[in-house]
Amino acid sequence: MTLPSLPLAASDSRPEGELMLTDFTSNSSDLGWYMVNDNVMGGRSKGYFAQTQGEINFEGRTNTNGGGFSSIRTSPLQLDLSSHVGIQLYVRGDGRRYIWQLATAARSRGRQVRYWADFDTGNGNWNIVNIPFSSFIPRYRGKQHSGPALDPGQITGMGLMIYDNQDGPFKLSLATVHAYSEDAPFTLMQYQWKNRVLIVSAPTEDDRNLIEQHDAVTLTRDEFASRDIVLVTLLDEEISTAENRELTTGETVTAREALDIRPGSFALRLIGKDGSIKFSGEVATSMAEIFALIDSMPMRQREMPDR
Repeated sequence: MTLPSLPLAASDSRPEGELMLTDFTSNSSDLGWYMVNDNVMGGRSKGYFAQTQGEINFEGRTNTNGGGFSSIRTSPLQLDLSSHVGIQLYVRGDGRRYIWQLATAARSRGRQVRYWADFDTGNGNWNIVNIPFSSFIPRYRGKQHSGPALDPGQITGMGLMIYDNQDGPFKLSLATVHAYSEDAPFTLMQYQWKNRVLIVSAPTEDDRNLIEQHDAVTLTRDEFASRDIVLVTLLDEEISTAENRELTTGETVTAREALDIRPGSFALRLIGKDGSIKFSGEVATSMAEIFALIDSMPMRQREMPDR
């Protein structure tokens, strides 16, 4: 086993074709976020937000004896996202369901409509959420409305909302908002500073080491997710995958070249959040050993008080 510190690629950590809308740092535009709670209609929910360097934290308590919602919205925008296919969020949630909102100038029967799309959150883990524009439904005052389909070329506002018919506390942290493109090429650098990556490379799906490694991941799924690890499987002839995404032959070749992996044999790599290789192996390795290595890393030590 070796522990080299090898950069994967250049400093640009986002795939071509993605547009960063905000990362809540001084380098991105101030979108003028503000609160909209259900007290506008006599409700009793409470919510507030705090923007820090690198994220926005939205929390409070919903009360269904009234409107039952809390939300934050941007000030008016002018965004043409017609060359993209959806919104990508990087969030840490509490297990509750949230809504991403988009606004345009569209009206139906004289009423301005907003477009909603639900998304689920993991409990305490950072996750990437992709929301296709096709998922957004026109609504007016919370009810589905027969308005026009969303026009991503005419976005005038965005918002984050909780409205899941539940009482109780909520808390969601949002680190980045991107518009993503369907044909953005896969790159390992898209995980930098967000996820650790376990790469399993083998000739075929029937490879003994591959089966053993996949079984080990399946048996430790919760521990795997709690350490912000994603699984990438690279195969010689069959379909390679990154999480649930199928990779092209070219993407597979590029990933292997970046990791110095030759086709025809089994290889294992663990990539840290800083984008460097933390572990290399040529046989299946116990997840206990991999977890112990991760837990010894300074970045993981800093994360653990928040878990």
